[in-house]
Amino acid sequence: MAHKAVRMEPAAFADRFFPVPSDATRPQWASNTFEKLAAGSALLEMQIVQKFAEAVNDKNLAPGLKLATSTDRPDIEDIDEFRQKVDAAFFKTADAPSDGRPHWVDQLVSVEFKRHETDKDPFDDRDEHVVDAQAAERKKVRGQIITYAEQIFRLQHRTALYMLLVIGRNFRFVRWDRSGAIVTRAVDYVTQPEVLCEFLWRMSKQSDEQLGVDPSAIRLSPVDEDYQLMDEYAKEQATDLTTEERIVMEEEIKADPVVFKYVRLSFRRAIEADWPRYRLEVPSGTKTRSFLVGKPLFHAHGMAGRGTRGYVALDLETKKFVWLKDAWRVHYELVDQEGSVLSQLNENGVEFVPTLVCHGDIREQTTVTPDIWEEQNPRRRRCPSRLSSSTNAGSSSSRTLVDPPASSTSRKRTRFEFDSDDTLNSREECPLRRHKHYRIVVQEVAMPLSEFQCGSQLVQVVLDCVAAHWDATTKARILHRDVSGGNLLILPKIMHEPSTDQTEVKWTGLLADWELSKPIHDKEELQRPRQPPRTGTWQFLSVGMLSAKPKAPEIIDELESFLYVLLYYAVRYLRSNCENVAAYLESFFDAHAFIGKVYTCGQAKLSAVKTRGKLEVEDDVLLEFGSPMDTIFRKLLVSFTAHYKIQSYRQTQLRARDPVETPHTPPDNDQIPSPPSSPTPKPVQPVRRATSRLRAFKAIAAKTTLFVPEEVPTREDEHNARLVSNHAWMMGILAEALESDEWQATDKVGDLVPPEYEPQYPVANADCAAPNSVKRRKEMSTVEYYTCHSSFSTLEFHSLPAYPQ
Repeated sequence: MAHKAVRMEPAAFADRFFPVPSDATRPQWASNTFEKLAAGSALLEMQIVQKFAEAVNDKNLAPGLKLATSTDRPDIEDIDEFRQKVDAAFFKTADAPSDGRPHWVDQLVSVEFKRHETDKDPFDDRDEHVVDAQAAERKKVRGQIITYAEQIFRLQHRTALYMLLVIGRNFRFVRWDRSGAIVTRAVDYVTQPEVLCEFLWRMSKQSDEQLGVDPSAIRLSPVDEDYQLMDEYAKEQATDLTTEERIVMEEEIKADPVVFKYVRLSFRRAIEADWPRYRLEVPSGTKTRSFLVGKPLFHAHGMAGRGTRGYVALDLETKKFVWLKDAWRVHYELVDQEGSVLSQLNENGVEFVPTLVCHGDIREQTTVTPDIWEEQNPRRRRCPSRLSSSTNAGSSSSRTLVDPPASSTSRKRTRFEFDSDDTLNSREECPLRRHKHYRIVVQEVAMPLSEFQCGSQLVQVVLDCVAAHWDATTKARILHRDVSGGNLLILPKIMHEPSTDQTEVKWTGLLADWELSKPIHDKEELQRPRQPPRTGTWQFLSVGMLSAKPKAPEIIDELESFLYVLLYYAVRYLRSNCENVAAYLESFFDAHAFIGKVYTCGQAKLSAVKTRGKLEVEDDVLLEFGSPMDTIFRKLLVSFTAHYKIQSYRQTQLRARDPVETPHTPPDNDQIPSPPSSPTPKPVQPVRRATSRLRAFKAIAAKTTLFVPEEVPTREDEHNARLVSNHAWMMGILAEALESDEWQATDKVGDLVPPEYEPQYPVANADCAAPNSVKRRKEMSTVEYYTCHSSFSTLEFHSLPAYPQ
């Protein structure tokens, strides 16, 4: 969802967020406090920064805090890979830096300066109903400060962030949270210095928690016992197990607990360099448990939204490594928390899903921006309602990373999490979603799907996840609703093989991230809409879900998504006859159409699955891997195409039996065209020429019989369509392929998408003020999983000749 801003009057903002303590005595401020900035329009940005900082610090306008500038140098690359430089920030006086760096991890209130020019103000006070400025340069500035806010939220644990924006002689205060931003009107602080002085004084009287610091996350220092414990558990141990599939000896698994090398390596990478370390609290029934974390292995980009971060954490109670997810889940009534869903899956014996440790909402922390919108729009629709119970509150955050990048500076695939209410909100609806802070801990620390070692192993992992999906729908009556590349993971396990009576390391699939799931009801009347129906990851949604009329997901849609996950990773990492892999993946998975204000399926996916029933790398050239993978795709596509043929035929029959005139949708008020200055001319009628030549052609056409084939489904189509709606049939195809002797252990050739590849089909408007329009963010930390094998050579990619033509 695009970031939304709500305007608030300065006095109301100060009273709401910076209340005056009862025992505080308001000081007197001089009327010439900012006189050196009077020539605001003539000052350069650097001059404004220096003179403003001098006025604030020399006159002690924020007692206990210091305004430190950071226009000279960025933070180290491990802290900020894009080397950004916010102009200044307020710090606790004892923590204030003097080296000219931003020191993102210690900032309390960020400050950004711009010249006294209209196109430098990202917000607009002229329209009562529109806060975000729309000019391109002003959008760019807004994107810049969103990126700064995102950086603070990524490094620190925050419920909110306050930012002071100074544009020449004017200032605004901005409050960021995961729902949007609250912005004050611009005030001239030279002519009204008492307004800014009052703000700064009040701000200095607030506690860290009042300034948006999360009290459930305790920052650790090097002298803390927990900090030192993290160092101790990060050290490599002789008993750590190598990761690859193999037979293990009895003496290798005597450690308690057994730790795989990749898990400890991931934890070690998380505490390197200067990344801050925290002790996080997570509810566990009636008590609270503590977990130690460093740098997130995964973080979602952007400010508005769930803001998911995933950590390899150390459980202080058991001293075991676990996976901890911190997110701001969305409020929708009747939607269970992800932990409640996992609890049901675990209790019903569903295999290949995470094992719940603990979970819960964090101290009733919710976003405030929707409250302000509702207060200012009492006659308009409310934002998603607050719920009285935390046990059935809205869905938790979604981690839907398509694939971890191979380098730290590129994000090859477009991540597009599409919710239908992003496009269907009317002008009377609240544009903001209410979010609630939530954490969940599971036992399994898995690897991304891209770490598979060969094609047959990829198929095995997908098969395990399809089996998990089948168990969930039959044993627990739960539908996942977000089958995607980021949610199918690899989990190495120590297993006993009965046929050989040996203990082995086996790589299994793990179907993770159940926060968007919902129960399957037998009776239609029990099915109530609980959140927008088109929810998931764009690249892996079914053709039916990407139609112009989005529908609620069904089992068959999820099975189609499994097909796309398999196709995506096969094309990207396996040897095939596809010469331009990046372009193929983008045209098939990212491309889209735009019909009636709704994003719809791209032509490549639509043609391959709905009409042609085959995958082509170019016209009349089939995509081929030279392995049983070809058989898998051929069989599955035949059935899915038959399914859509039957669906299209039924819709055609319904329209023929009950034609309905397409309703006219009036445009938004701001899109209604101005009346024409002159009457609209009548259309010119073509001149009909009845020549002898044309009459001859007409006579030929009248005598010619044209046979138009009817698209009536055959019995074979109906049979094939029934097959693909069944988990067992799809699992049978995958299992049958795994029995083949034609697999090659060397068919994985590495990542075939070049690091420098630039997407050609952005899913969003390039002119929007999104953070990634300014900087591209790394979403996944790089962990060298291959170093956790017995020998690095076991995972070297084989540079063999290209697929034979």
